[in-house]
Amino acid sequence: MTFLSISLAFFIGVIVPASSLSVPIQRRTENHTIRWLDCYDRIPTTMQEEFNVTTSTPIPSSLRCGKLDVPLDYSRPFDPNTNNITIGFAMNRPSNPQGVIYHHPGGPGIDAASQAWENALNLSNTFTSLMDDFDILAINMRGLEFSTPLNCTSGVFFNNISHPFPTSEDEYNAYQVAMTNFLGSCNNSSPPGLMQFEQLMNASGTFVGAAYIAQFPERVGRFVIDAVIPHGMPFQDMITDQMVAVNRLLLRSDAFCMADPTCPFYGQGKGSVVKAWETLLAQAIQEPLAAPSCGPGMLCNAPVTATDLRFAVYASFRSNPDFPLFNFALNESLHGNASLFGYQPSFDIRETVVSPLLYSDFRVEDSWKTFEGFNNFSINAQPNDTASIVYSQTWQFVLMCAAWPFDVSEQTTMTSSKEFLWVTSDYDLNLPTELTAFAWQQTPNSTLLIRAGDDHTSIDLDRTPPCLLPSSYPQVEREGLSRTHTTYLPALRPVILV
Repeated sequence: MTFLSISLAFFIGVIVPASSLSVPIQRRTENHTIRWLDCYDRIPTTMQEEFNVTTSTPIPSSLRCGKLDVPLDYSRPFDPNTNNITIGFAMNRPSNPQGVIYHHPGGPGIDAASQAWENALNLSNTFTSLMDDFDILAINMRGLEFSTPLNCTSGVFFNNISHPFPTSEDEYNAYQVAMTNFLGSCNNSSPPGLMQFEQLMNASGTFVGAAYIAQFPERVGRFVIDAVIPHGMPFQDMITDQMVAVNRLLLRSDAFCMADPTCPFYGQGKGSVVKAWETLLAQAIQEPLAAPSCGPGMLCNAPVTATDLRFAVYASFRSNPDFPLFNFALNESLHGNASLFGYQPSFDIRETVVSPLLYSDFRVEDSWKTFEGFNNFSINAQPNDTASIVYSQTWQFVLMCAAWPFDVSEQTTMTSSKEFLWVTSDYDLNLPTELTAFAWQQTPNSTLLIRAGDDHTSIDLDRTPPCLLPSSYPQVEREGLSRTHTTYLPALRPVILV
């Protein structure tokens, strides 16, 4: 199995291998030396814009910054001129580390180095319980901050495409031309290792993490895989499951409204939000909706079409669903102002670093590379799409990946006899529970933890149950289920509900 590198936009994620063993393995023969740099010359953009960090901000001596050259193509020998990219990183270094946590956020497009800065300046709770005992190394992938840029041209090829997804063959063809042009614009341009790793992998990191388990089982320590992109799951099943999930969240928005006195539909009984959605969608199908706060010079398009509405429902529930805001926007739209549901092209993932980092791991068959093939996925999911929402993000991946010009390996399931923990949440729309359950079924000695009432991933939640289990997992010893929130793995293979 090939060790792949993938991160998905809006599948916000983290790969966190935390080593508690210091047995060295053989070094690579290439001389890829770390160059330590002045952190004041490497302040991440996020830290400047969100926290106003400047060259006058005091930073602790435990924060280190640097860069490292690595091969662009690991199948070929490193060459400083023809097979080389530079990776930037930041690192928190305690006095006496027991091991190292490698922090690789997903997205893709999420800046890793900012996490190390936030920890150094006491601006984040992530990793705080580990900072005295571990080096925390935050590595930026290619295309981010101080790593080698991807140099893709954006803001050009989609200027004449105002819709989030095509509804006709002509629109599909125009989308593919724009996507192909965008991809064509992209420029194609170690210290001692460790015998075993402890890893907490979220979202996009789960794809790489599962591949690592399969390829290097001897190096697998305690692994937690949270919000899963499964290996080998058919695209149709992933799309259908995501349609089930978004419909499920519409029902939960309805249930939330019944208990929320501020909801515009409060007191109208069960199903009032669903009925409001159906009414609004029917109106938009008949005639686009007015959006007075959208239009030329604004961030959103006007008027709001049925296609825009369907995209907006998914976007509203995609990560940390804000049920009160969705219900408010629904009511506003029914009363003549659909601005909150207006499509915002600048927030679409199609012209971002997501594209070239995503497609190399998602094989799109030739028969899918037409509007008919693309649209058939939606048609096949219709029996499970009772609210006629139509759009799902995985469906968009088929649309975008169809323009990828390079070969992609066949999709295969990931099997392993190792003991480790899968984690999912029943409110997750990015990567619904069904996807994690599919992966869990391929690994007979693993355990599945389902977090009830939570959303996508657990590492960045407040330190309250149930997120304590996965976030504290790398630092606990093997033990049974009797110890609350710090269990390793049970002897059997149950589904744990928290």
